[in-house]
Amino acid sequence: MNTLEHISLALLFLLMTAGISSAVDTSEITALNAGLKTIGSSVGILVITYAGLRWIFYDNPQERDDAKKTIIYVMVGVFIIGNASEIVSAFYGAGGGGG
Repeated sequence: MNTLEHISLALLFLLMTAGISSAVDTSEITALNAGLKTIGSSVGILVITYAGLRWIFYDNPQERDDAKKTIIYVMVGVFIIGNASEIVSAFYGAGGGGG
């Protein structure tokens, strides 16, 4: 895994676990969630831009294919980050408790 994948997984983990704890004030979770969404979306836009430039300007077919895959992976990641609250709610319910 490269550094970007590590960062993406860490952000996803933080977003997913932020909604689990019902003992923490919800305003703190909401602020954390909004901040991480902003950071994740910004990083995603930068990576998509970089991969798009790689796709346009590289002549090597393997590099172009890697750039297309990167764009797809980042789009999926940004979708997950944007919908993390809903994903957590679907698994743990609105009450915050599992099971």
